[in-house]
Amino acid sequence: MKNDSFTQLMENIYAAGDKMDSYAAVPREYGTDDLLYMTEVHLLDRIGNKDRANITQLANEIGKTKGAIAQTVDKLEAKGLLRKEPDPTDVRRKILLLTDTGKTVFETHRAKDQKAFERFKERLPEYTEEDFQKCADIIAKIFKL
Repeated sequence: MKNDSFTQLMENIYAAGDKMDSYAAVPREYGTDDLLYMTEVHLLDRIGNKDRANITQLANEIGKTKGAIAQTVDKLEAKGLLRKEPDPTDVRRKILLLTDTGKTVFETHRAKDQKAFERFKERLPEYTEEDFQKCADIIAKIFKL
């Protein structure tokens, strides 16, 4: 394959994915005594950002099966980080809500991400907001985000 800029971009994306996989494989603390994997924390983050999250909605957004999301939800519920309540508009569905401990994880995760994003951005002083937007657009189109 020709070693052009696009090929280099794709190789860098794949290399970044490998680094993310390694990072995601190690559980961490997020303001509580619980050790949580990145997938668990990111699911809590999605729930914390919604008024009425449910398993089907999360599965569709994330691109995983309802069974996989339900399994993670059950683990998080067992750890006391979220709770399920009946959806008043649909008796078949449960609404997912963060507990106080889940809110602590949510807030700690947000603060850690913000700190990391600021650190990453400091490495890139020569780039503009338009450059970052182009990058975001390219990645979104490639991966149909």
